[in-house]
Amino acid sequence: MSLKILVVDDAQLSREAITGYLNETGYQAEAHANAFTALEALDNDRWDLVLTDLRMPSMDGLQFLKEIKARSPETAVIIMTAYGTVETAVQAIRQGALDYVVKPFHTEQLRVHVERIRELVGTRRELDTLKRSLGTSVSYGGLVGNSPAMQKTHQLIEQFADRPANVLITGETGTGKEMVARALHARSQRKSGPFIPLACAAVPRDLAESELFGHEAGAFTGAVKRRHGHVEMAHGGTLFLDDIDDLPLDIQPKLLRAIQEREFQRVGGERLMKTDLRIISSTKKDLQLLAQEGRFRQDLLYRLQVLTICLPPLRERKTDILVLTRHFLELSARETGDAPRTLSPEAEKKLLQHNWPGNVRELRHAVEYALAVSDGTAIRAEDLQLRLGPAGQPDRLFSLNLEERSEVDLRAMQAEVEKETIMWALQKAQGDQGRAAELLKMPRTTFIYRLRQLGLSQTAMATANTEA
Repeated sequence: MSLKILVVDDAQLSREAITGYLNETGYQAEAHANAFTALEALDNDRWDLVLTDLRMPSMDGLQFLKEIKARSPETAVIIMTAYGTVETAVQAIRQGALDYVVKPFHTEQLRVHVERIRELVGTRRELDTLKRSLGTSVSYGGLVGNSPAMQKTHQLIEQFADRPANVLITGETGTGKEMVARALHARSQRKSGPFIPLACAAVPRDLAESELFGHEAGAFTGAVKRRHGHVEMAHGGTLFLDDIDDLPLDIQPKLLRAIQEREFQRVGGERLMKTDLRIISSTKKDLQLLAQEGRFRQDLLYRLQVLTICLPPLRERKTDILVLTRHFLELSARETGDAPRTLSPEAEKKLLQHNWPGNVRELRHAVEYALAVSDGTAIRAEDLQLRLGPAGQPDRLFSLNLEERSEVDLRAMQAEVEKETIMWALQKAQGDQGRAAELLKMPRTTFIYRLRQLGLSQTAMATANTEA
């Protein structure tokens, strides 16, 4: 999804450089030298994001922010500020800006900020579409699905949202953990306060403490001015620690103290500061195992996982795959004004047979690609470019459909899998037992023994010869 971005800065070189970079990156950016012409553009078209300097002649960033929110409440705002005005930027966040970036900044820093806004705008559009299609308010942050697993997730969000306890959200990458966190915040008593996300995996190790707790001027090389950390910015609201498993071990005792005592210190500071917030964290790893290995503090884990929501991977809720796909097709149609595309039977089969190692995020990207290359009203199987598996890993050889099961006979299931695999090898080898054993990377004598043990000696050979 491409964002439409207004870049507002009275410094010509700065706004042209930023606008050029954003356009080269795939966004639709337009430059303005002052807030007045930018407001005209805002009145005449829909803009997803305004990237504005804080200090400008005639109308400064705070007044401009008020005008933006009055005319287009859904438009996101990122404040660009110098070190000397960081505190004013924090004030802007409290008045409705979503983020700020300190000048001078690298283009990679800007990309991270804008990419987070892109994901948020995508979530909001999903919510709007679902509200229109269902005719009622949607309570779960765009989490689409009718499977028992997702119904359970919705139920837990309802139960946990208004409780003060911390929540740990577990699940693989791409399952929608931040969407759950935002849904919990939106339904809580803290919904009028800020929702402050911190991607722990993206924070350099030597800056982790400063990102969490802020720093005083002169605390370390490059700390020119005081900086407010995420804990401080989340006061009165929710702090979302994404990928908490990536938080450095030496920082964890300080986070534990902030949770237990509701107080913290900025880096280089001496004054204890009070905080009132709820922490929602997410992890893609088994924190209990990390704690046993000494790579995560057990006492911090106890504090974080008072309440737990486990998001299922997409391969375990296959009944949601086509529901999600049609949802994404509908979203695209609303954005472009075109009639929604349909799915051919072959495309549906291909989607259902894939194991989705990248989960819902991978599915959405697959739909976006298919829409770009398809030239008809229906998405065909060949339009779907599906990845083989996670980076450095092969695709899963099989998947289990256990949603409707209350119990499973593990030994019978193992025997069934072994039989089907042996049949595959014999058919592939056209009945040659030696070749079939090679395909399964096992000795020929062991292969023949397993044939007999499973009662496949005659049946398997007859079937393999028939297929051949």
